[in-house]
Amino acid sequence: MPVHNHPPCPGCGEKLVRKPGGRCPSCGADVAAFVAHERERETRIEKVVAVVSTVLVITVLVVGGGLGVIEGILMYAAGGAFVWYLAKGTFGEES
Repeated sequence: MPVHNHPPCPGCGEKLVRKPGGRCPSCGADVAAFVAHERERETRIEKVVAVVSTVLVITVLVVGGGLGVIEGILMYAAGGAFVWYLAKGTFGEES
């Protein structure tokens, strides 16, 4: 599921919520190439997260198949924390 990101304008720093004609509504800077690059970056990150998540789920199912409920929950929590760490730049504000 894609996360809609509003990157800052490279010219003025305002969040790019709308981009009429590929320009920043605040300063008028050309942002079409910048926004396209950001979208490609996010797509690559989402693909990596999807592959890593799939591998983690299969690993947890295979390894944790014979374990109890608590151990299974802990394995899923560790896997989720790992995926969150990999994708935190996509899902939240980067500092």
